[in-house]
Amino acid sequence: MQAIILAGGSGTRFWPKSREQLPKQLLQITGPGTMIQNTLDRLLPLVPASKHWVVTNEQHAIETCRQLAAQGFCASQLLAEPVGRNTAAAIGFAARILGESDPNTIMGVFPADHAIAPPEPFRDLLKQAEAVAQEGHLVTLGIQPSAPETGYGYIKQGAALDGGGFRVERFVEKPDAQTAAHYLKKGGYYWNSGMFVWKVSALLDELKTHLPKLYEQLDAIAANTLEVKGRYPYRKLNKIGREIFESLDPISIDYGVMEKSNKAVVLPANIGWNDVGTWTALTEVSTKDSEGNVVEGNVVALDSTGSIIHGNDRLIAALGVNDLIVVDTPDALLVCAKDRAQDVRKVVERIKKENHPEAVTSCTENRPWGTYTVLQKETNYLVKRIEVFPGESLSLQSHEHRSEHWTITTGTAEVQVKDDIQTLTRNQSIHIPKGAKHRLTNPGSDSLIIIEVQIGDKLDEDDIIRYEDKYDRV
Repeated sequence: MQAIILAGGSGTRFWPKSREQLPKQLLQITGPGTMIQNTLDRLLPLVPASKHWVVTNEQHAIETCRQLAAQGFCASQLLAEPVGRNTAAAIGFAARILGESDPNTIMGVFPADHAIAPPEPFRDLLKQAEAVAQEGHLVTLGIQPSAPETGYGYIKQGAALDGGGFRVERFVEKPDAQTAAHYLKKGGYYWNSGMFVWKVSALLDELKTHLPKLYEQLDAIAANTLEVKGRYPYRKLNKIGREIFESLDPISIDYGVMEKSNKAVVLPANIGWNDVGTWTALTEVSTKDSEGNVVEGNVVALDSTGSIIHGNDRLIAALGVNDLIVVDTPDALLVCAKDRAQDVRKVVERIKKENHPEAVTSCTENRPWGTYTVLQKETNYLVKRIEVFPGESLSLQSHEHRSEHWTITTGTAEVQVKDDIQTLTRNQSIHIPKGAKHRLTNPGSDSLIIIEVQIGDKLDEDDIIRYEDKYDRV
């Protein structure tokens, strides 16, 4: 089996932890690692790292590769989308690439941001799904419902198959509470998990039948895919490929194929699954204290019950609060009634409409070479903490509107200013005049951390002129 991990979600309902530039799947929400690391980890005993593929947005490609590198993921098996076009396009893209080497291989599709525990029953079910898929069926995993949930689509089972599972009688849109309760009482209905197993050739045949416009573009998309330069040579689309991909209709694989196909099969799944769709999901997948609170970070909760309180280093003191969600980050604070968790996305829509940067970015931003954190910003000066990963290097650049002063706090820095190159260590500093070409490199095996003070009349990321860059950003 080849495993395709879909990592294109934005995770707006997990704001303010999740931002457009650092979505939910790249965060540690539940479990020992980030959500995408946990997804890969539970598949590894069944599917080796060499057979994992990831489809994600281009702006998240390098961070995704970096997070998965320790698990053996090959960066050239990351497919970067220039824009999101829903799951049919992402899955079709991956299927077309896989079909180049073996159209009869089995392909499993898994969202990057779900929780499943324990993983053993899940892997056992995938073995069964693989056997059913070998017969040409399009297999979906249907979660045994435990409550009349109105936030999921449902799958109604039809006739039983000899090899296990049931033909899909129909897919049902998200029902109202009364209908969901009826489904739960009647039985034979399952939550739609968004996990699928099928032959690549079978899926491509169904795309050709039910989404012919998408199918006709897949050859051209594959032909206009290239590997980027740098430490993580993931695959992205060239200009022609981008234009084709951007022109695709955004449609889900469920609506575009599964609801129309006569090959759809559902396998009932009782696997401890949770889609971790909102903050309230943490009450089901996280450890609670004696008062039913889910607490993370530096938190003191007194006479508080049933709340979710997430913070970092800054102390959060909660007194006499019940059924609240409190999420603190360095630049944004969310306070929300638990029964309004689904509406956090409305907050994101509002702040995005009002051009608040907190909808897109946070104080800490990821870059190909590492991260930077804005510590303080005033009218004419800005202070950053910059971390450069081992062996990485910023571009050779200059600034028209600011000078910079660097102080090394951890590690060893190789600093180029104009034609002069120096090696600096902890507690050493250097001044970068306005307009001077300069570059910062970490030649060591440990992270390099510096404090940067910018002074000038324009202090933003637009004031960068790049001359050389290992990540093709010139």
